[in-house]
Parts: sequence; C-alpha cells; structure tokens
Amino acid sequence: MMIDYTKNFYNKTTFLEKSFIILLCLFPISIIIGNLFINLTFLLIFIIFCADLFINKNFSFTKENIFIILTLFFFSLLVNLYFSTDTLASLPRVLKILEVISLIILLKKIINKYENEFEDIILGFWAIVFSILLIDILYELIFGFNTIGFKSYMSGRVASFFGDELVAGSFFLGFVSIYVIRISNILKSNINVKLSILVIFLITVSFLIGERANFIKFFIIIFFIMLFVIKINLRYKIAITLIIISNLFLFLNLNENIKYRYYSQQLENFKSESKNVKNEDSQNIFVNSKNNIVDFFKWTKYGAHYNAAYKIFLEKPYFGIGIKNYRNESYKEKYKNEEYKWTNERMTTHPHQIHFEFLSETGLFGYISFLLFILTSLFLSIKNYLKHKNFYQLATILYVSITLLPILPSGSFFSTYSSSLFWINYAIMVGYIKVPTKS
Repeated sequence: MMIDYTKNFYNKTTFLEKSFIILLCLFPISIIIGNLFINLTFLLIFIIFCADLFINKNFSFTKENIFIILTLFFFSLLVNLYFSTDTLASLPRVLKILEVISLIILLKKIINKYENEFEDIILGFWAIVFSILLIDILYELIFGFNTIGFKSYMSGRVASFFGDELVAGSFFLGFVSIYVIRISNILKSNINVKLSILVIFLITVSFLIGERANFIKFFIIIFFIMLFVIKINLRYKIAITLIIISNLFLFLNLNENIKYRYYSQQLENFKSESKNVKNEDSQNIFVNSKNNIVDFFKWTKYGAHYNAAYKIFLEKPYFGIGIKNYRNESYKEKYKNEEYKWTNERMTTHPHQIHFEFLSETGLFGYISFLLFILTSLFLSIKNYLKHKNFYQLATILYVSITLLPILPSGSFFSTYSSSLFWINYAIMVGYIKVPTKS
C-alpha cells in the first residue's frame, strides 16, 4: 500500500518537484556523508529554484512575511560584508543564504501543496535513516566500534558514521524531535505508553553519546514534548521523569567511560587547578568558590573561546570583524587572557557559542538583526502552531528555540554542517505557516 501511495505521489508531481523531493529525502544522508555532499545538495536546490522561477514565473512568495524577513536578514549580512576584515573569507557564507532562501521557498511550496505526502513519505524516509543511525550508535556502545568499523578516539564519546568528527550528538539532536512525532503518527494503539518508552530510550541514548551540551538541549526538548505531545496525566509524567533520572544515574555509575565524561573529567580539572583559587585548600569549585560559574568557564576551553570572542566584540562593537574571521582574529596576542587556563588554545574556527559568534563577527548591528530575524520567525511559527496544532512544526520550533540558549556550547551558525541542521529545521518550521487566501 505504501509503495502505491508513493508512486501516486511521484506521478502527480512535476519534474522539478520530483528532483527537489529526492534531494529532500536524501538530505540527512548528505549531512552524514559530509560537507561536499551538503554543499552539492544546496547548489542543486538553488538550481531547481531558479529553473522553477524561469519556467513558472510565480513570484507570489515575495509577498510573504517569511521571505521579507529572510531578505532583510540577508541584507544585514551584506552590510556586515562591507566592514569585514577579510571580505573573501566572509563572502561564501553570506552568499550561501541565497541557497538557504531557495530551500525554504521550495519546501514551503511542497508542504503547502502536498502536506500529507511530505509527512508520510519524506519525513517517513528520514525516520528510517534516523532508525539506522540509532542501531549503529547502539552497536558502537556495545562493541566499541560502529557497524562499518569507525571508533571514537575520545573516551565516553560515540563516532557512529561520522568517524573522527564526533558530531553524532548534534545530528541526533537535529532530527530526533521530528523522529518522535513521526513515530507517534505511526502508532495505532497505546500511543502514549509507547511514546513514553521511546522518550526514555532516546534520552538514554542521547546521554550515552557523550555530547554534554546536546544532551542538555535534548533534555529540555523532551520536557516540552512530554508537556504538549504525550497525553498522560501529571502523575505519570513525574514517574517518567524519575525513571529517566534513575536510568541516567545508573549508567553514570556503571559505565566508566560515561562516568569519566560527565563527572571524573570535570573533577580532575577542578582538583588540578584548585591551587589557583584564593582558598588554597579548595578541592571543589562548586563548594568553595564564590564565583562558581565564572571560575568554571575559566577552566574550560569554551571559556577561553568565549572570552576571546567577547574581547573581539569590544574591539569592534558595531559591525564586528566579519563572518568566518574569528579564526584569524583570535590568534592576536592582545586577546590572550592568563586568567583562562586554555587561553593559548583560544584560536579555533568559531567561538563555540552562537551569541558570542554573532557579537564578535557581526557586532551589535548583525546581532540585533539576527535576533529580530529569529524571534520574528518564532513568533509567526508559534502563532501558526497555536492555531493549527501541527506537531512537526512544534518539533522544529523547539529545535530552533534551543539554538538560542546562552552559555551552552554550540556549533558555528555559518559552518556547513551545523547550518544545514539549523536551516532544515527552520525551513520546516516556517514551511507550515499558512498563507492567508483571499475569499
């Protein structure tokens, strides 16, 4: 039956729609394979978009709020380009927004025209890909290497199909909310019980992957999924929460790699650096230091990145140094700060925090433009969700919202890998916004 359903869908679409749908189905696989395939996918989508405009000459999308918001955000990046310390380094990232806009417009058209088929076929295929990834992660957790022989070089982390990149957790976070909603739509009986079991399983897997920030973000997403999607009374939700906490505590104590990743590794840093705290007898920053959080970040690599980014922002507060230029600017000696243990390793591709990234690379102008863009998009999406109650839109609203969390480390907003995860979720989020029709 599903095969016939897919054939009927495929037969009623145009050649350009077919091409885009195939690329859309393969999008998660492109992310897994790597940046070359991600960039190729975006380029092909842009070509399809241009061909669609040339053939159909339909520019009605230009009147939609989302297109206007995206265009204003794009122009803010063009303004930033003028002030960039290295225009050639910034230019490709800025121009890529044109490819992103084409993805969003095409996806919005597909959802508007074929909403049910989009959810059943495209998101259904994504669920299959995600299930394969889950099996591979479990295989690696059991045997120490994944199904094709990749092995993590870092204790307590999972490599899966990503090899040395160790980004399985961010991919997991990027698609897991959609996966939960897709599974909930497939289930026929005892939906809430089965969803509860799935949630317990997925939060445990996220924990075992070993990417701490992504685990915390998923934990927050799960809270809202339990609040809005799983229809059980408060008593059972509390019981599920206690089961999850007990489960994580059990793995923390039984699995040495996980214990090291989440606890021992941090404790070692605190003890080795405790001599730097005013109280020389201090053995634990959390107990004895008056400035707990500040001192904690001073002893992490992320703290060194954040501090360098903040100092760069103070140097050029209005327009920043330009997109993708943190990597060059942070090398300068004036950004060195001996209060931070890892200050000599502050030089990296990006500050590892989205707010510091925008502040240092685009200044107040770019940062405020970004906030206006993302908050307006969220406002329109939440307004539409409250009216139509589409859980796929809710899933992507949660993901986009979670990218705005301060303090917690994040991937670069403008990198190929991280941006692809963000933009595909954003595209689905705004794709469900209904366009008012004239009566």
